[in-house]
Formats: sequence, C-alpha cells, structure tokens
Amino acid sequence: MQTVPHDLIQGRIAYTSDIGGTFDIWLYRPLEGQIFQLSKGLGAEFSVPYWSSDNRRIAFIGNGNVVNLLDTVTLAVARIDQIEPYTLLDWSPDSRYLAYVKNAQITVYDTFTHYSYAIHEPGASDVQWFPSGKELLFAAPDFSGNTQLFRVRADGTERRQITQNTDGPLHDIRISPDGTFALYTYPGVSISIISTVNLTSGTIYTLEGGPQAKNYFPVWSSDSRSIAYSATAYKEPNYYSLIQIDSRTGQNQKTLASSDCFATPVSWSPDGAKIAFLSGCEGTGSANQLSIVDIMGQIPVNAIRTGRITALQWSPPIRFVTATP
Repeated sequence: MQTVPHDLIQGRIAYTSDIGGTFDIWLYRPLEGQIFQLSKGLGAEFSVPYWSSDNRRIAFIGNGNVVNLLDTVTLAVARIDQIEPYTLLDWSPDSRYLAYVKNAQITVYDTFTHYSYAIHEPGASDVQWFPSGKELLFAAPDFSGNTQLFRVRADGTERRQITQNTDGPLHDIRISPDGTFALYTYPGVSISIISTVNLTSGTIYTLEGGPQAKNYFPVWSSDSRSIAYSATAYKEPNYYSLIQIDSRTGQNQKTLASSDCFATPVSWSPDGAKIAFLSGCEGTGSANQLSIVDIMGQIPVNAIRTGRITALQWSPPIRFVTATP
C-alpha cells in the first residue's frame, strides 16, 4: 500500500506574488502555515500556476511570455516555448504532456523528450485533456463563426463537435475532472454567465450566479459535482465579490464568503472541503491577502498577507496509477 504525505493530502497552494520585488511563483503549505519562493525572476503579473497531475511540477507563462516548467522539489526550470499571456496550460493525466494553443494550432509538448507536435485548429482556445489521456477538449469557431466545443483524439483524428451554441463567444472552458461535463462563461466580461454542458448528451444547464450577472473564475471541485466562482456585487460606493458554489446543474447555490475585490480567482482544496480566494484589494484593485473558507463552517481565515497577489491554484488530489501486470 502506498502512503501519502500529509502535506499532499491537505494540498499545497501555488500563487503569484511580487513580495520579492518582482512577480514570481510562491508556495503555501496550509498544514504547517509555511511559505516558500519557488521561482526567481521568471514570473510576470499575468503568471498563473498550473499543477501537474502528480503534484511535482508547475507550468506557468512568465517573463517574455515564456512557458516555464518548474520542478517543486529541485526548483529546476525548463523554458520550453513562447506563447500569448493568459493562454491555458493543461497537463496530461500522466504528467508527461502539456497542451496549449499557439499560432492557431493546438500544441502537445512532451516534457520528457522535449519534442512537440501541432494540430491545426484556427481560432482554438482552452485546450484540455480528457481523463483518458487519449482525447482533447477545446473551443473553436464553427463555419458560422459561433464558438463551439469540440473533442478530438490526441493524434488529431476523429474531431467531433459537441455544442450547438448561438449565444455568442464562450470563455473559461473547463472540463470536469471526471470528463463528463464542461463549464464555460458567456458572452463577455461586462455580463458573464456560467453554464455547464453534459459532454455526452449535449444538455446545457445555466447557473443562477450573482446579482450583477458578473461571474468569474469558475472552477470544478475534485468530485466534478460542484463549481466555485467569484460573483461581483455592489454596495455603494464599492464593488466587491461573493465567493459562491453551486451544483453542476445549477440547483444548489450557496454563498460562502465575500472579498473586497471586484473579482477574485478561486481554487478548491484537494478534498473539496475548502476554497482559497484573494482579498485585501481595499479599493486599489490589487489583492494582498490569500484567504481560505471551509464550505461547511463558512469561517474565512486569512492565511497570507503579503505584497500583490494575482493568481493561485491549489494542488490537485493525488491519484495513483495502478500498473498493469
């Protein structure tokens, strides 16, 4: 039987902060309350940390729009490509391949051999792996220019359209951990509504969302049943955000906490019991606190107060792969 260190069960939070003078990737270990600097001089204000499935490495886009692969144990860094800021980076289930979009193509990069190949998909965005590691989900315009969700085998064959969307652009597409649903926001920034789609039946569900219809940063819980997001609200004279969760079919909305930021990224703990979010904007637009709320107790705890913080991601649950005899 394999044993898992307690800090991996509790998870670790990677976040982007300029506390060291420049933006870099930092690590917070909730179990001990300790913080560590992981990168030095490589980050940027737009850097978002993306954990590999095995919790070992973090991918992020940093200075010069360079994609960095950071080993959290050795702190070794590999600089592998140059792409647009805010491009989604997604690790394969076996933590070997990284998928992303560059120059109208889906790129699959082998982090072991450092070879890559491309799948031509003009207008593609938000490419992600299905849990099987054999297919990719992505968004792209159809012949009419409407954004649709598609699935394709990792070798570029058997491309299939999933949605029949006519509601305008789709953003923030995220596949559920079990690969059965996807979520997205639409149609833009000033109005941002969260919907989910059953990837087998094509059935669409729309979440109620917040009072201003400004719902941002939606993320799946590890069990694929719930979604957390930031919902912008207004109380004169300031905007603030509500930290909310809902079921994937939009029938169980619950407000857990609030942040004084217009919007904040959110992230689930590996066990789905807590949510981390940013606060401390104090009218400046820049967060300087990382807070954690228990979804049952609903008592937010200020875990970190530091320089500016722009992004965060809790490490995923550890999943062991059983070798075939």
